[in-house]
Parts: sequence; C-alpha cells; structure tokens
Amino acid sequence: MTEEPEWFERLLELQLRANPAIWQNMKRLGVGEDTLLRLAFIYLAPGEESANVLVRFLEQETDYEVQARERAAGGSGPGAWLVIGATQPVAVSLETIDAWVEWMVAAGASEGPCAFDGWTSEIVGELPADAEE
Repeated sequence: MTEEPEWFERLLELQLRANPAIWQNMKRLGVGEDTLLRLAFIYLAPGEESANVLVRFLEQETDYEVQARERAAGGSGPGAWLVIGATQPVAVSLETIDAWVEWMVAAGASEGPCAFDGWTSEIVGELPADAEE
C-alpha cells in the first residue's frame, strides 16, 4: 500500500470511535463472538479509475465480494463512485472489528484513494460447537 492522504487519521479515528457502541448494540441483539457475520462495507471514490484500483486491490488481497458502481445520483464530484462489498462469513469481536476497520480505512486511503464510509453486518449462522479457535 502507498502513503495515506491527509484525511486518513481523521477518518480512522471517526470509524474506530463508532465501533464500541455498534458492538454493544450488536451484543444486545444477540450477536456473540461465536456468531458468523458477513460484514458489508462501502467506500466513496472520486471517480471510476480510483474505484477500480481499490476493487482490484481488494480482489487480490482478500476473498471479499466487491464491485465498483457509479452513484445513482450521477455527477462527477467527490464520491461520484462507490466501492461496495462484503466479507465471507466470519466470527468477530470488538478487537477484530477494530483491526479490520483499520485495515479497510488504510486500504482505501492508499489504494484509491477512496474513503471508507462504513460497514454493517448480517447474521449468517453460528460457529459449530466443535470449531477450533
């Protein structure tokens, strides 16, 4: 990955600050560290080329489903393109979410650059009782 833009630290801090409250809400809804989730994510890209650079990087470095799309509103300003995707099913904790978000923010900042705009999750199952840690 290349050098991050000046907004990297602010964006990372903003995203990491939100994670504890999100995790607590998820726990209230019954999500635990043995729950399998697909983490969906979105980036804002300044244009098609930047979006495609990030898509190629994520395809090479991960097993995520990922694609670039032009925003429905069209336009050519900042955030005119989106990079959207989802992880494979994974069990997470607050610590793994924080590490993942840090990596995702850094990947977008250095490989687009594209701004990580957040994530959500979908429950897809539970770890088998005999699964190894």
